[in-house]
Amino acid sequence: METNTKDPQRDTPTAKTAVRVFTSGKDCKEKLERYFEEYLPSSGEVADIEGLADYLGVTRKDLIALSEHKTYGTLLRRAWNRIAKIKKQLAFRGKLPAAVLSFDLKNNHGYRDRPEEQQDGSVPTVIFRGRAEDWAK
Repeated sequence: METNTKDPQRDTPTAKTAVRVFTSGKDCKEKLERYFEEYLPSSGEVADIEGLADYLGVTRKDLIALSEHKTYGTLLRRAWNRIAKIKKQLAFRGKLPAAVLSFDLKNNHGYRDRPEEQQDGSVPTVIFRGRAEDWAK
């Protein structure tokens, strides 16, 4: 009886992409820091998922898949969060249109217009306790 000594994680398309992009968790962290701290300031680009993917030499689809990788996923999801933070700050300062921010957050960061539990069209019930004149102040 033959034993399969291959690591199943290394045989998936995501794992093959990961091996091509990063050599270790430390390498991943260093590349992400260089993207934010060196590349973005020197290029003048605004941080975004497509820009990060291009910087790493992969497609957006590959980068999304890598965000679920056992070794690199957490670091990449933190980078995603950092990108969203940068864009929100630009929008707050009037340097990024709200429509662009909304579109991007929905398509690249998983945001929704309303919480999922209200997608059925129902209106949540709100109950106020106490006297109206007290809580209305």
